[in-house]
Amino acid sequence: MSIRQSEYRIRFNITRVVMIAGLVLSVIPQTAFADSSWIWLTDYRPFDILPPVALVTVVIEVLSIWLIPHTGKLIKTAVAVILANAASFLLPYALLLEDPVYPRFDDVLNAGPNYIVGFGFVVLTLLIEIPVIYNLLKKHVDSKKKLLWVIVGSNIVTTAMVAVIERMVTDGYWA
Repeated sequence: MSIRQSEYRIRFNITRVVMIAGLVLSVIPQTAFADSSWIWLTDYRPFDILPPVALVTVVIEVLSIWLIPHTGKLIKTAVAVILANAASFLLPYALLLEDPVYPRFDDVLNAGPNYIVGFGFVVLTLLIEIPVIYNLLKKHVDSKKKLLWVIVGSNIVTTAMVAVIERMVTDGYWA
């Protein structure tokens, strides 16, 4: 198989993963709570626990990507993962800040059960992090396919981990 066919197959597989995730998202029911307010029962909101959770996420992803496909470039792997994670963690908040309903950042955090991580975040994470990390590190591995699947796998594992932690540590209700 030629390099061109291999890269086409990788792009096709990425597209397939994103399409499946989009299909899953489309069948999940959405609930609206008109004329109600969200009240946090815990001292922490998801954004409050973001720094330690993000640190653990980055460490897991860096070690996975550095050790499994053997990039051999620990610092470059760490920089790629940090850049990609920063973009995927901050983009949802940046998009909410453009909404006139939330004039201040604190309004976004208190407006509802804005858990940082949900099904949509998995798709967003994969759309942002796969191209960034893959393109920065593909020259440093023997198997580009292994690199791709480790990026996808480590992101799914860490995203699920963060979602569970958020829901265990933070809680609230509609009033």
